[in-house]
Amino acid sequence: MTKPKTKTASPAPETVQIYPSRMIPLNLLDVDEANVRQIKNGVTIEILADDIAERSLIQSLNVRTATDADGKPTGRFGVKAGGRRLKALQILVKRKHIAPDEPIPCIVKDDGNATDDSLAENIFREQLHPLDQFRAFKDLAEQGIPDAAIAKRYHVTERFVQQRLKLAKASPKLLKAFQDEEISLEQLQAFCVTDDHKRQDSILKLIKGGQRYGAYDIRKTLTEDSIEADDPRARFVGLEAYKDAGGTLMQDLFKEESGPWLQDPILLDQLAIAKLEAVRDDILAKGYKWAEICFIGTNIWDLKRNLATIPNLPSSLTKEEAAQAEQLHAEHDALIEEIENTGEEPSARKAARLEKIRNTLIDLQNRPPRMSPKQIARSGVLISIDSDGDLSIEYGFLKPEDVKQAKKTASKSSSADGNEDDLSTDADVTGEEEDDDDSADYVRADNNPGANIAGKLLSDSLTRDLTSYRTVALQNAMAQDFNTSFLAALHAFCLSLFYRRGQFHQSTDSHKACAKIAPTMTEFRGVQGLDEFEPQKQITQRHQHWRDRLPENSDALWNALNLLSNEERGDLFSHCVSLTLDAVHGNQARSSSALHSDQLAEAVQLDMAQTGWISTAANYFGRINKEQIIQAVKEAVPAKAALIDHLKKGVMAAEAERIIKETNWLPPLLRAPFTVMPEPETDAAAEDTPTEAKNTQIPAFLKGGLNGASPPPAA
Repeated sequence: MTKPKTKTASPAPETVQIYPSRMIPLNLLDVDEANVRQIKNGVTIEILADDIAERSLIQSLNVRTATDADGKPTGRFGVKAGGRRLKALQILVKRKHIAPDEPIPCIVKDDGNATDDSLAENIFREQLHPLDQFRAFKDLAEQGIPDAAIAKRYHVTERFVQQRLKLAKASPKLLKAFQDEEISLEQLQAFCVTDDHKRQDSILKLIKGGQRYGAYDIRKTLTEDSIEADDPRARFVGLEAYKDAGGTLMQDLFKEESGPWLQDPILLDQLAIAKLEAVRDDILAKGYKWAEICFIGTNIWDLKRNLATIPNLPSSLTKEEAAQAEQLHAEHDALIEEIENTGEEPSARKAARLEKIRNTLIDLQNRPPRMSPKQIARSGVLISIDSDGDLSIEYGFLKPEDVKQAKKTASKSSSADGNEDDLSTDADVTGEEEDDDDSADYVRADNNPGANIAGKLLSDSLTRDLTSYRTVALQNAMAQDFNTSFLAALHAFCLSLFYRRGQFHQSTDSHKACAKIAPTMTEFRGVQGLDEFEPQKQITQRHQHWRDRLPENSDALWNALNLLSNEERGDLFSHCVSLTLDAVHGNQARSSSALHSDQLAEAVQLDMAQTGWISTAANYFGRINKEQIIQAVKEAVPAKAALIDHLKKGVMAAEAERIIKETNWLPPLLRAPFTVMPEPETDAAAEDTPTEAKNTQIPAFLKGGLNGASPPPAA
């Protein structure tokens, strides 16, 4: 019979000794030499002393009995774990918050290894998980403790507390994902730009499904339907007025340079339009014939194309007001420079002063010019919001029907009757009406060199087309000149980084890129024949070359760029910079970017004649008036101007193309910057030819003019 196996008794578990706590007078405690913490790391002793004063000592000290050389107790105790707490308590003695012999709870342990005990106490500790901190701050806030009081207790800023409270309010699914390390703290902060849990969860679902959403992408997606506070409409209306009307804000506590965002764009637009309408009503009450609001989305330049202006309207500012404006500009710039140098938020006094200066200057800027009652009665006003969110009022515009009326009035008026309406010559606001061309679009723009030819202005559409050709040629030249392309990019960097965007400085766009530069390829729409222009062909070929060289997946782009040689990187850089150039403009006053294009053109020695530009009836002569065509031929081949001056417009344009074809003549807008066309060489043979011989040189099919009409007799 098999005997049952006897069970081996399990060894008795080791008994864990728990050492009792004793109250020991503070003045009998010293830092033990076995204490391993020798280097300050983390919260300072002073802050720890403040914390003990706030909530008392919440952790006892670990000590051992101090002995003399013979091993006998000295009556003192060495602190082997808790040395920082001991020093903090000693600071409280100096502050007279506690007595020198204050009883301190201590655990006395004389056996074992003192160094080992000290090391264990400092190593076997775990930092609080951020999520636990968020929730703890939330609990304190729900207990009615103000944010400022929480910040003071934990020696952090009030903004830090607000950030933690914001994170604690995130969607439960988000907090669980953060706890499980499915999203980072940076991503969680981006999610908290909104309090809408449904929107947070929808993006989290995409992330869990494999979509790549970094913090930037999350923040951009959540704010795409909102309007940032630096939007011109928001600045024009004002955040307080928007909130008073019931508008809600979305604040990003984790990006000081971003937000807040206005979550009700419709309400904002309604408030802005109502404010503009009040301005319009006030203007109409002063007798102006019309006043039009150019709101966001209105192409004000297209609107101006169909309007004329009363030229040379004098300012209504007095000498004192002009001097005041100059002084205020200087004071404004000085205050801005002072604030930027300190790097701190301006004081309430300085902020109020800046606002007062700004409002005064806007008022002076929008002051109407001096106009006669008749001019006011037939002219209109354009009302808009500029890029800085300030009110912009422009006076002295005439609609086509008003231009005709102005001409009739001027023709009936006598220059000797002293009519005050002669403050400006309204009859000079448009081009000739007899030519079947773009002259109906003419408006005055006397400060646009090149658009004014022979006293007449080019049409807006022709000006844009010509400058489009010039821009393409300039792009092509820049792509082949690394030094100038690099300098152009550096120029853009400096504009963004060194020049403040503000009411009295040239404003630049703020792009949402890490390096604060967001290149955009310039597009040309509806420019006849541009695709066949040789520089455009080269640009297209170059772009396709680089498209084939670069990887399809943008994630591989960085490594691909690293594999390029310095020369290849330079070529690609120049090509990219060149595609961002935009020097296209209409016949209004040229922008600073158009003027800068002259500097670039000079740097790359742009020559439009060498690029392949040829002035033809289709691209130029057919789109200007007869006087301008004759002027062009006089500049190119003076002796042949008489051959065409009697012709109808269409035939004249074709003949001008033929005559100028073999010359290097260029329209003023396409000429090299800061130069004028050289005087053409006189055609000696033509000059020596008798008048009768000149007439015989006219092509046979032109002798009868159009429809058989006889040309005028030679002079």
